[in-house]
Amino acid sequence: MSMRFFFALLCACAIALSLMSCEHRPLDEPKNARYIRVYIDEEIKNVTCGFYNQAYERPEFTRPRAMRVVVANPNTGRIVSERYIQEQGTDEHGYYIHGYINIPPGTYNILLYSHGCAYTMISNLYDYYTMSAYTSPVSEYYNQYMPSMSQTKGPEGIRQQPDHIFHEVVEGITTQVSPVVDTLRRADGTYFRAHSLVKSYYIQLKVKGIEYATSAISVLNGMAGSSLLHKHDGMVETDKTNVLFSMKQATRKRNSDDGSSSAVLYTTFHTFGKLPEETNMLAVSFEFMKRDGTSQVEEIDITDMFATPMVRDNQWILLEKEIELRPPSNGSGGGMTPGVNDWDDIEAGIML
Repeated sequence: MSMRFFFALLCACAIALSLMSCEHRPLDEPKNARYIRVYIDEEIKNVTCGFYNQAYERPEFTRPRAMRVVVANPNTGRIVSERYIQEQGTDEHGYYIHGYINIPPGTYNILLYSHGCAYTMISNLYDYYTMSAYTSPVSEYYNQYMPSMSQTKGPEGIRQQPDHIFHEVVEGITTQVSPVVDTLRRADGTYFRAHSLVKSYYIQLKVKGIEYATSAISVLNGMAGSSLLHKHDGMVETDKTNVLFSMKQATRKRNSDDGSSSAVLYTTFHTFGKLPEETNMLAVSFEFMKRDGTSQVEEIDITDMFATPMVRDNQWILLEKEIELRPPSNGSGGGMTPGVNDWDDIEAGIML
């Protein structure tokens, strides 16, 4: 074998190996690059809009800064491509996050969801059909702080409220080889638009004898503890839980008949959804920590309220019943007498 022939054979083998290696890396091909833009729908009832009383304190809202893009095989749910996008922009249609992802030609289901929530976590990251958002049980501190309430909530326990997690699902998208960067869109030709998977409800009640209390913690049962991400309304009905939230003090007045003080307590709580009425009784429990270190628990059944237009359309739960706090056994009082700001300070101190 001549040296010239050997050299030619070596070059031919190198070229063949190079071509084979290219065939095994389709996601690196420029022809597979896809552009994605997803607008964030920031119209959230009782958070950014539709609040019951504009003078009351609203819950904090953090605009998402990154999205995870998941491309899945529609038959198996297996993830074939993924990418985190974090470039941001704003135009006449609103705030959006955009970026690029490589996807080989084919037909896929695409899921996008916001990344970086404080309390909401994601399970089954690499299975399109079982990927879900959920929250963890509350800190053991709360079980010690409100033992009388914690003991009555059953095996489902009490969980943190979820953050607002935004997602978009578009199924049956077909991609093809393109000489230019292809832009992924919805079936109607528009860019993707992500909506929150979580609902926010405003709730308020009246309390007489508020001067005896130092703080108020509430637990609502009959809530979904998780939600599937590939559905627009994917709450998991078999995952029943209780959601914890604390109350704020708003207006307050002194009663002329007996000298006690009455106040309106309120808050906005977040949930993956209310479970169907036929499977549970929906009740909210209020535990008031009193000045002498004891607590008082009151429970109100609010199942029927969810069928009313006010709750269905506005997500406002306005409780007409006035709760009356009993005086502390040792006669101490003045817990909330100084004013509203003292309540806020105490509430902040018990939150983790």
